[in-house]
Amino acid sequence: MGTLLQDIRYGVRMLLKNPGFTAIAVLTLALGIGANTAIFSVLDSVLLRTLPVAHPEQLVLLTDPDSHGSSFGSEGGDRSLLAYSEFQYLRDHNEVFSSIFASDSHLAETPAKFERSSSGAVSAEETIRVRLASGDYFYTLQVKPVIGRMFTPEMDRVRGGAPFAVTSYAFWKQRFNLDPAILGKTVQIHHTSFEIIGVAPPGFFGETAGEAADVWIPVTMQDAIYPGRDLLSLSQGEVNKHIWLQVIARLKPGITQEQAKASINVVFQRMIESNIGSTASAEERQEFLSQRINLQAGARGSSTLQGEYGQPLKVLMALVGFVLLIACANVANLLLARGAARQKEFAVRLAIGAGRRRLIRQLLSESLLLAFAGAAAGILLAQWVETLLLQLVSRASAGHGVIQLNLRPDARVLVFTLSVTVLSATLFGLIPALRLTRVDLSPILKSSAGATTGEAGQRRLPAGRVLVIVQVAISLILLVDAGLFVHSLSKLSEVNLGYQRENLILFRVDGAPGGYKGPANLRFQRELLDKFSNVPGVRAATLSSNGLFSHSESADPILVEGYTPKPGEEMHSRMDHIGPGYFSTVGIPLLMGREIGPQDSGNGPRAAVINQKFAKDYFANTNPLGKKVRDTYPGNPSEMEIVGIVADAKYNSLREQTPARIYAPYFNPMWEHSYAIYEIRTLADPASVSMTLRKIVQQMNSAVPPIEIKTMPGLVDDSLHTDRFVARLAGVFGLLAMVLASIGLYGIMAYTVARRTRDIGIRMALGAQPGGVLWLVLRETLLLVVAGLAVGLPVAFAGTHLLKSMLFGLGLVDPVAIVVSAMSLVVVAALAGFLPARRAMRVDPMVALRYE
Repeated sequence: MGTLLQDIRYGVRMLLKNPGFTAIAVLTLALGIGANTAIFSVLDSVLLRTLPVAHPEQLVLLTDPDSHGSSFGSEGGDRSLLAYSEFQYLRDHNEVFSSIFASDSHLAETPAKFERSSSGAVSAEETIRVRLASGDYFYTLQVKPVIGRMFTPEMDRVRGGAPFAVTSYAFWKQRFNLDPAILGKTVQIHHTSFEIIGVAPPGFFGETAGEAADVWIPVTMQDAIYPGRDLLSLSQGEVNKHIWLQVIARLKPGITQEQAKASINVVFQRMIESNIGSTASAEERQEFLSQRINLQAGARGSSTLQGEYGQPLKVLMALVGFVLLIACANVANLLLARGAARQKEFAVRLAIGAGRRRLIRQLLSESLLLAFAGAAAGILLAQWVETLLLQLVSRASAGHGVIQLNLRPDARVLVFTLSVTVLSATLFGLIPALRLTRVDLSPILKSSAGATTGEAGQRRLPAGRVLVIVQVAISLILLVDAGLFVHSLSKLSEVNLGYQRENLILFRVDGAPGGYKGPANLRFQRELLDKFSNVPGVRAATLSSNGLFSHSESADPILVEGYTPKPGEEMHSRMDHIGPGYFSTVGIPLLMGREIGPQDSGNGPRAAVINQKFAKDYFANTNPLGKKVRDTYPGNPSEMEIVGIVADAKYNSLREQTPARIYAPYFNPMWEHSYAIYEIRTLADPASVSMTLRKIVQQMNSAVPPIEIKTMPGLVDDSLHTDRFVARLAGVFGLLAMVLASIGLYGIMAYTVARRTRDIGIRMALGAQPGGVLWLVLRETLLLVVAGLAVGLPVAFAGTHLLKSMLFGLGLVDPVAIVVSAMSLVVVAALAGFLPARRAMRVDPMVALRYE
């Protein structure tokens, strides 16, 4: 410890003696370590961090909203969500869980008012985030209140009989200033007042990563949060109509996850069997019984972010790791150059008996001091970068709304930063330490102060050049990857939707809060459609049940007249209910027959229009017009006659492979709809009609929620959010790598010119022209760049294969990204080498000959 403290004190003095070198080294490391810490913090919050609850390893997910299983319960496979009646059955009949709860799969953002003072004064209306949860929610998660009490199972027994609320600690702090008198105060949501009975502990955000609730409400109060909608009372044959709950359980002691999975699926199959009914055909029964519960570890809770951001964050973590390598190479080069000036010092210390191992330890101590200083600056930088990342991620994309992540450094992040710091110190400190302590004492001790022999310099310089070559190679990899993401984003932006996006607006009108159900809702929506069609500035108006780029889909099993399924083939089709003139309004070309019109309303024979993919799959060699298609979903059999074929179109993603799709009349529906999504084609700027559309809805019924109008270009742009997020960050890391590489290149060439000043002076004294000297230095610079490109290109090619799943419209090799990246590096390298070269061509021969 005594020698360690001595090394630290000596290292601090040496770093303070060279403030310019120290500042550049610390800043370089801060960029590398800070960027790594920031990306890891986001990755940790999204993919790695466990829930802030007791014994999270005992939790299991019965549903996974982030999966690609069946949300509707009609396509078979793993269930991603459950209906309330299904949750009740599993809760009451399982034998493997000590407790189980259900919660709304999405936060409800709703206006509310608060009672804040003892006088009962109510605050102005503001939007809060509400999570509906069953009575065992807090008990299962083993979360205890800071003050008050939590929900109990008794709250699930009576529908509408538990007007209670639990608030988050952050909500309590922000809106009530930690006032303990919050208990007993009320939160008014819509027309219902909820008594606040407790406050959750600090740090607890809920069970879903990225979604922090302000208030928890009992699930039996569902109709108070979603007025006019009944998501709880499901009758026989409708068990899967409202699939909206995520379900999490805690395993009993001694029960493994595999045992629980086998047991709960037996219970789940028994429940399905009891609900399927005796009238279902063998095929319908098989389809229905193919559903299952895919029990998964629940320590990290539920998430809808892992699927969207998991792979991009892993890629960005790898890219930012390369940036750290470049930063380490830069600092190693700085240490090599600085060490050359200290060779006399090392030679003297070795000559008087210092061991080589002792000197290496001293140099590594200085490297650690630099690394820790860089880490301290990097953590400060990471906090700013994390805020920027959260703003990028939190833009409303894919229906997530504002994403809430806890990015405060915890033990895991600090351990990661410490590990990166120590690794960095080892990487950039070991090579210079080994090089600079392997010296020939005699020529160095005979040389003048501050000078080194040409032989020593020649031994040192190759190491610096190798580091520059590594920097250039890694920079090329990062630039090529950034170019691939940018080119992929460009390709996505050029995708043909199958219809015109300009002057097309969309908005949702929910009739349920206004008391409209069944036929009454159809009349309400029809009247609205007529009013919208007559608004000045509206070219055409229609509606649909799912909308475009709304991330809402419907799908059912089907039977097609004249088509014999292949062995093992599962016949499914996406479905949408549309209003009259839908295709002409949206702009989807009609290829054959007619579109849905006013004559298709009512309860008569149901018409249907199919898309090209449907026609290709089931009518490859026949005319589909007049053929029958039957929806075979149990409890909802419906038959349709095909009257038209339309072109394929993009519905929810620019990347999607167009699925088979059936369009049925909205005003002769196969199942009930409480809302409609309107598609309005305007004559000019959509903003000119937006105010009128809002007024019409409010005049029809003030209880109907205000409409939120979105433009089609805006929706498409939102769908590219993740691609844009990755492209931007990859581009930033690529540019940062190129800047660091150019600094390293400049440093090595500047040092080379300084070391060869006498040699250059002799050349010029013998008649060498300044242009020749300029080219001499630039040639060495370009040779280093070419060597780096030769090393980096094969690795960049291999990296393209790993990124293939995240790219769109690109082959295994993208010449554009490679050529642009290589040329950018050559240009930047030429600029970095030009300044030392220019200095070399201006060397005075007489001064150079007296250099040593």
